[in-house]
Amino acid sequence: MKTEQNKQPNKLTVDEKAQLKRWASATPAQRLAWLEEAQQIALKSGALKSNSRGQN
Repeated sequence: MKTEQNKQPNKLTVDEKAQLKRWASATPAQRLAWLEEAQQIALKSGALKSNSRGQN
């Protein structure tokens, strides 16, 4: 006998839907700016190492 759960998996909240809508409406330039900012944060925090050419 199967038991049904009241929760629907992968259902988004209202806030998550709004965030996805904002992201999808962003221009390519806005997305690139966000990516560059995220990379700078990752570099400063040590989560990402610099990949400078010519240096070991």
